[in-house]
Amino acid sequence: MVERDEALGETRIRLRSELAPARGTLGDRVSWRLTASLGAGAQAGPVIVGDAPRSLEIDTTRAPLERSAQGGSVWSRVFVVRGFDLGPIELPRAALPIRVAARADTVEFPRDTLFVDSLTPAASGAIRPDRGPIDPPLRLVDYIVAAFLATLVVVAIVAMIGLWIRGRSRRPLPGIEKPPEPAEAVLRRALDALQVEFPAIPRDVFYERLSLALRAYAAAVTGVPAPDLTTSELASELSRTPRVAEKARDDLIAALRRADLAKFARFEDEEAEARGILRLAESIAGRLVGAAA
Repeated sequence: MVERDEALGETRIRLRSELAPARGTLGDRVSWRLTASLGAGAQAGPVIVGDAPRSLEIDTTRAPLERSAQGGSVWSRVFVVRGFDLGPIELPRAALPIRVAARADTVEFPRDTLFVDSLTPAASGAIRPDRGPIDPPLRLVDYIVAAFLATLVVVAIVAMIGLWIRGRSRRPLPGIEKPPEPAEAVLRRALDALQVEFPAIPRDVFYERLSLALRAYAAAVTGVPAPDLTTSELASELSRTPRVAEKARDDLIAALRRADLAKFARFEDEEAEARGILRLAESIAGRLVGAAA
């Protein structure tokens, strides 16, 4: 609060400027009251306020008040100011016209300064030392959420263990390898198929399949690469191979030569003759390898 006394003739005037609170915070409202104690016969006119700095906002909407006092009157007006800069902000000039009888003059209020701090009102008092983060107590809802999450984890673990156990139980056992099928059985199955399909297939296809079946059988029981040899080459190889029965070898070569005649010379024999060759091929199974000739 600042005060100053003025005189207009014999009339005494006391001018006062006060801020409440004395110090403000950034952007907070502060009441700026101008008060003039007037002597007897003095009358106040409208107050004149100068330009405010850019960092100060002034609300001038409140009307002035005037009341009677001992030996005169008291004039006052309240402005609401807000500071938007830190440190001291000088308030604008304020003057009040005074009339006493036929004499008039203007008196100026004492200049005042608003101090703006960066602290909030709650922190403007004693500041407690920093004691680290606050550890609030757990609430009931915290315990419920923790229990729910723990239940989910347990259920997930149990489900994973169950899936692992079921996966192990469903794992197929290692397959047991079947013993290789005897060459004689393979040959007989191929010849049986030819027997069934004989009426429907052309003669060259019949002899082609017959030749392949006999050559595969010969390779399986003798070790001679029969599918890769001509009939003459196969006959030579079998004649030099131990344990190949001569009669069965001759029957095999005879059946193959008839098949070559049908395949390459397009010779088509009678049905009875073709069936006879088929029976001859069936008789070779189990006879090709035996006592040495």
